[in-house]
Amino acid sequence: MSHSKKLNIMRWTIWVLAVAFYFYEYVLRVSPGVMVPELMRTFNVSAASLGTLSAFYLYAYAPMQLPVGMLMDKFGARKLLTFAAFLCGIGGMLFGMAVHLSIAELGRLLMGIGSSFAFIGVLYVSYHWFSGKIIALLIGIGNSIGMLGAFAGEGPLSYSVEFFGWRITSLSLGIYGLFLAVCMFILIRNDPDGLKKHIPKTKEKTDTLKNLKLICKNKQTWINGLVALFYYATTVGFAGLWGIPFLEETYKLDKHTASFATSMIFVGWIVGGPLMGLISDRIKLRKPLILIFSLVTAGLLSYVIYASQMETFYLFLLLFLVGIATSAQLLTYSLAMELNNKEAKGTAAALTNFFVFLFGSILQPLIGFILDYEWSGTLLDGIPFYDPQTYRIAMSIFPISLVLAFVFALFLHEKKRA
Repeated sequence: MSHSKKLNIMRWTIWVLAVAFYFYEYVLRVSPGVMVPELMRTFNVSAASLGTLSAFYLYAYAPMQLPVGMLMDKFGARKLLTFAAFLCGIGGMLFGMAVHLSIAELGRLLMGIGSSFAFIGVLYVSYHWFSGKIIALLIGIGNSIGMLGAFAGEGPLSYSVEFFGWRITSLSLGIYGLFLAVCMFILIRNDPDGLKKHIPKTKEKTDTLKNLKLICKNKQTWINGLVALFYYATTVGFAGLWGIPFLEETYKLDKHTASFATSMIFVGWIVGGPLMGLISDRIKLRKPLILIFSLVTAGLLSYVIYASQMETFYLFLLLFLVGIATSAQLLTYSLAMELNNKEAKGTAAALTNFFVFLFGSILQPLIGFILDYEWSGTLLDGIPFYDPQTYRIAMSIFPISLVLAFVFALFLHEKKRA
């Protein structure tokens, strides 16, 4: 086999494993959404406490983005992704076996630490192993596969929770993480001979702290970060946790139908991710798509939240369109890298991800807090019952966030690429 073929097989193997981990990470991230009543009943908690339990994943995920980006820039992917998958596996098993809320929170925390390597790993592999002409497309495809994991973690996973219970489901996810860690350790290699010829080495070592300072001094980095976090609120807050119980109560859907309906947002991402990448590469601009589709998302989601009734088919269709429109948020990562120097691409993307999930870690409990604040005091099967109007009040935060994303995007400075 020729050297070029070996190199090609190697780069695609590494990319597939990185994307497989991203798929798994998304299953873990959204899985509490199909366990809401079970978790509330098991740990005897309200909506705010459940939001906090789910957000323990994000409490670790958000701050880990900065060290993950710098570690990726400095050391590469093999040991880091192997260790990350191992942590996710251990966290999943702890979560499944937890008797006390604190142990479940620890499990979510470990999942968050491990998962924090996933998306940056995809970005790192895409930028270090492939040519610039297809990078946006690869990131779009990788993100779509990750969103397929989010789809699997809602609709299909709801059947596993019903048939086997949330504990066995969580334990199985943990075991899969350990298996994935073994595969990564065996198959991923750092700096093979072919890579040395494929990617020129820089003469000087990367100064990660210097890169971080330069990135933070760039006002556009902060504006782009605000766009990213407000734009992603719908995905992390609505699709990631509260959309399923909202649809169950507001549209009177059963859990499985509500789970599949919410997961249509992720299906929309699957379609929209590569599409947005292709369009933005074709027009050589990111900002116009971010502006247009942030407003489109706000309009579509507002109709879902405030409509008094809707046929299930149209609800599925609208949420699918919400997903397509929301996928333009992915372009903020491309902008983060393009607005900063090439030696700090991983760090720039990681800082943007930090903004996104820091807000998400606040948002999930905040929605629960609003639900508890507006709660009438009614209990159903021993857990708090939140009526449709209460849910609509809490869900109003999502259209507001999307409008804020549009406003901040107006201040982005982008030059058309050659």
